Amino acid sequence: MLGTLLRPISLASRGLWKASKIETHLTADEKEMLFQLARQSNGRAVEVGSYLGASSCFLAAGLSGKPNATLSCVDTWQNDAMTEGARDTYAAFLANTKRYQQTIRALRGTSQDVARSYSGTIDILFLDADHSYEGVKGDWDAWSPHLADNATVVFHDSGWAEGVKRVIQEDIKPISEFDACLPNMHWATVNACTKGER
Repeated sequence: MLGTLLRPISLASRGLWKASKIETHLTADEKEMLFQLARQSNGRAVEVGSYLGASSCFLAAGLSGKPNATLSCVDTWQNDAMTEGARDTYAAFLANTKRYQQTIRALRGTSQDVARSYSGTIDILFLDADHSYEGVKGDWDAWSPHLADNATVVFHDSGWAEGVKRVIQEDIKPISEFDACLPNMHWATVNACTKGER
């Protein structure tokens, strides 16, 4: 009960009250976990599947204060993989994430296309796009070569999406140094040295 009463105060003190009101499929606990995981990272993050920017705001807030922190948000913003139907959500994303424009880089395109042109390493990778096995596997294969040692990989919808579950079992668990989950979110620390052993 006390946690529920204190949550609005905690959100407001971190500048996340407005972000907590953005339409999203994430729970309050999942958004908080993204904030905490970003806070523990070295500051280089990629989010694949940004939708309206709720998760982006929590990740960016967690990265705040880190030197050269960057959150690359990758999406077509055409609502391709969303149950709400096709529509352009890019303007809404930009408006919702304006507070974090110094940290967020919006990279509009398909995950695999953007990954091919991406340079640098990633400390935290959040995958929440196409939940089909082919989609999740394609995202993982495209982005995993960019992961730093001891990077954190986060998957949303791990509680129900068979494609997400399968990639976690086949690709993530064998190389995890540590993993944990909420009912619908899974995260793991992976060692870059073991990625090639998949």
